[in-house]
Amino acid sequence: MMRVLVTGGVGVIGARVVRKLTQRGFEPVVFDSRADFSLMADLAGHFEFVSGDVAEFISVERALGKQRIDAIIHLAAYIDPEMAKQAYRSFNVNTLGTVNVLEAARFAGISRFVHASSRAVYGETPRGVGEPGYQPLSEEHPKRPVSAYDVTKLAAEQMGKLYRDLHGIEFAALRFAGIYGPGKQARHGKMSLRSRLVEDPMIGKPVWLGQGGGQLDDIIYVDDVAEALLQAATAKRLTYDAYNIGSGKGQTLCQFADAVRVAVPGADIVIGPGLNPLGFDVHYYSILDISRAHEDFGFVPKFGLADGVRDYVQTLEAMQTNK
Repeated sequence: MMRVLVTGGVGVIGARVVRKLTQRGFEPVVFDSRADFSLMADLAGHFEFVSGDVAEFISVERALGKQRIDAIIHLAAYIDPEMAKQAYRSFNVNTLGTVNVLEAARFAGISRFVHASSRAVYGETPRGVGEPGYQPLSEEHPKRPVSAYDVTKLAAEQMGKLYRDLHGIEFAALRFAGIYGPGKQARHGKMSLRSRLVEDPMIGKPVWLGQGGGQLDDIIYVDDVAEALLQAATAKRLTYDAYNIGSGKGQTLCQFADAVRVAVPGADIVIGPGLNPLGFDVHYYSILDISRAHEDFGFVPKFGLADGVRDYVQTLEAMQTNK
């Protein structure tokens, strides 16, 4: 039976990955610095948990040395509203942490390494990408990292490619579009705008945004993200070292709000017109070309806005019931 180490395995994406692994007969080993199982309480007893920090090489090496691991899905990362200003911590977790896991994987003889990256590696995207007339970004699009997060994610990818070339580790970075799903508001704060649009109306709290209703962006539901990670981890062969993962199309914030109003009757949401709802200094809005992932390991997003928001709401309701 295939055993998969999932770093950051109790997080928003990790919980979905672990769920899919258990449902399909794999043995997940969860490696995380915190034992917060609030997103996966019903999975207790179905996975092994190892406490550790990817920024500490010895803890990663010890974990891999004690486990028989066939593949790694590396999700551990520093994501915080202030991460753009936290260059050292971003590097320590996102880049050095990735290299620690790569090096420990090399010692342990693990050949498949799937890394959770981000469209942030592209940095500033040109006008016309996230607006009418956009052109989808391929994996070969120029990389213009701006913030500490952008730089550390790109550096981690480049180190993974180096390990692939030098040591034969089959490394692939999955560059995600904007992700929405249960748990993001509690754990990622103001970075999770769409989670606010879902979770506040569920408790009867109105949402008002002064601008951004017309902003097109590529967004993807967390379950599709987890599916892509599992597909990449179990594919017979990974041809490339990087893959875009998104919906492959643009959706406006107003369209997202409409889906919430259907799933949460009475939702009080007001969004002003225009672009850039979060007021980013750097233009990250974009649409990703996902054809490479489809061709290489069959990735096809299954959740449209209506289905994704409905599953989001139902998952939160089930979590509240099971408390």
